[in-house]
Amino acid sequence: MNSKKNYLTDSDFANDKESSSLEHSPKKEKIRLYLGYAPGKTTALNGLVMRALGAELKVKIILFSKCPENTSESKIYQILKKQFLGRFDFFFAGTSRIREDGSFRFFGDADGWTLQDQLKLEQGLKQLTVDISSGEYDLLCVDELTDLLYHKEQRVPEKTAKKIFGNINSSTSVVITGHLCPEWLKEFSSTVVEGKAYKHYKGYTKGIEW
Repeated sequence: MNSKKNYLTDSDFANDKESSSLEHSPKKEKIRLYLGYAPGKTTALNGLVMRALGAELKVKIILFSKCPENTSESKIYQILKKQFLGRFDFFFAGTSRIREDGSFRFFGDADGWTLQDQLKLEQGLKQLTVDISSGEYDLLCVDELTDLLYHKEQRVPEKTAKKIFGNINSSTSVVITGHLCPEWLKEFSSTVVEGKAYKHYKGYTKGIEW
């Protein structure tokens, strides 16, 4: 991104409209990021999945730090996989972060990172490494990955991540979500969207937040 200007104006969008059309373009976006602490990042990702399937694209979603038991849309993923046989797949690369008492297990907590977390992360990275370079998918959605690259623990080492994202197949577009993100990945991306919540009720309703 241009260091002198890291935001878009109305004129930028107007120019884009003048120079583009709804006709199919051979140009493919390489990496798009949805970042920030505002809710709706995974929701946006799921919306892209629906749109891509409607456009007859082949899609896969890999969800880091999440598991089917605590993600309501996992039931819909199973239906989509059957309905769009050979065109949709998904993989959960995380374990439950909800403790028995109902509290949330943050990465920085004493029990914030377990052996099971590490094993699921490694499985997810193996899936991502293969899928990102194979050309099998038109759209590869990667949920909640950037924080694993950003924080001081760097659960995914920068060297490993750069190698993975340096091998994106030319026929695949990758969309990634997370709260915080290293600058190198922002620079490597073609679109960066960062959301901001002006007000939030500070609750987590099943079917809305999860």
